[in-house]
Amino acid sequence: MAAWLFVATLSSLLLVHNGGLSGLDGETAYETAKVFTEHGRFDVGAGFNTTTGVGGLEYAKSNLGLPLLAAVVYAISTPLAWLAPGQSYLARTALVGASMTLVTAAIVVAVFGLARTLGAPPSSSLIVGIGAVAGTYLLPYSKEFFAEPLSALGLLIAIERSLANRPMAAGTGLALAILARSPSLLCIPVLLFVVVRRCGWRGAWMAALPVGISIVLTAAYNIVRFGDPFLFGYQNEGFTMPFLRGAHMLLLEPTKSVVLFAPIVLLLPWAVMRLWREDRTALLLIGTTLAITFAVTALWHNPNGGWCWGPRLLIPGIPPALAAVGLWLDRPSHRRVAIALLIAGFAISAPAVAVSTQIQQLDVPPPAGGVWPPDLGLPKIARQAELVPVTAAYTLRHLYERKTDGRNYLRYLTLWQIGLTRVFGRTGLIVAMSASVVLALLVMWSAWRCRVAYDAMDARA
Repeated sequence: MAAWLFVATLSSLLLVHNGGLSGLDGETAYETAKVFTEHGRFDVGAGFNTTTGVGGLEYAKSNLGLPLLAAVVYAISTPLAWLAPGQSYLARTALVGASMTLVTAAIVVAVFGLARTLGAPPSSSLIVGIGAVAGTYLLPYSKEFFAEPLSALGLLIAIERSLANRPMAAGTGLALAILARSPSLLCIPVLLFVVVRRCGWRGAWMAALPVGISIVLTAAYNIVRFGDPFLFGYQNEGFTMPFLRGAHMLLLEPTKSVVLFAPIVLLLPWAVMRLWREDRTALLLIGTTLAITFAVTALWHNPNGGWCWGPRLLIPGIPPALAAVGLWLDRPSHRRVAIALLIAGFAISAPAVAVSTQIQQLDVPPPAGGVWPPDLGLPKIARQAELVPVTAAYTLRHLYERKTDGRNYLRYLTLWQIGLTRVFGRTGLIVAMSASVVLALLVMWSAWRCRVAYDAMDARA
């Protein structure tokens, strides 16, 4: 069931991927991976999301996880540089960007697995598993290259494996989350506390091993970049936002309200009450993860997370919490409510899948220096929906056009099929359509196999 669910989700996400790297964070991670793979260094050139470090050089701000993922894909794609050197950059950035679909598909499976471990039936687990991505603002992030989905996957693994009494795997999940985003370090005490209670001190040592490795790697990466194990690349930024103001932004501000971008979170109070009655250890793990994520984000100087779709910095805590909703879906009326909220969430974020949210930057003059302040024209839900038919019409009229103004890609539907057509003309269109048909058939076949496995699982349940 899990395997076919992963294949079906991955194939669906690949069908609508943009085929590249659209954000500065992703481009910075790619450049870091490229420089390290080819030259054994970590510094990158100007124009990326960097901080000045050792030797006066520029280094990526983010932790090691995202560049590490990019480096693995970059290394695997080396044969492409030999076969088609003229197009190696396009191919490699496409593969690195598409690797986020693997992470997102794994999140669907991990939420499904956590809901099952909590005791939810297969049908409810499937609803929250698919809904955690398709029914929330996490969906557009399958087309971006940010660290938050990778951190969310690590935390999901850590929580589920802790509850399944698998300390080594739990520690590995938390290690992944730490490598993706350093605030995940705050989750270590609770995870080890739970592991000690359920698996004893031997289990705690097993969980601590991968966590310790991730801490050593993080410290070493910081030393190489900034000469200090405790400097993470955000020396000029910090936790300066008043908590109530940051919380108001995350809960009530129209451009960042988690309630608007993930309406399913309205059911979290009922999920918490159910967990309180049935599994307080799970509530401790899930609740602490969500609380830490929310508090850290609210106190950060820019809870907006920059120009992005919805409250990006809250992503690590959302999927584990939604898995708990699966327990509450034990009545038909509850399921109808949850499905309605997930459909609403999909309707809100679907325009951000069809069209890059950066298209709204065309509505306002670019700021001096090209750096967008957090309070200037953040992408809005209604405006994004308005731009979809306009962008689709422009795409059809200018299908083969290739301007070089640096912003032309924003005027097109953000689909790799369109990009392939613009670069290679009619040949690219034929290849894109053929590959899309193959992917669509794979979606249908894997969905059918998933249904067969689901029926067998439901019968056993």
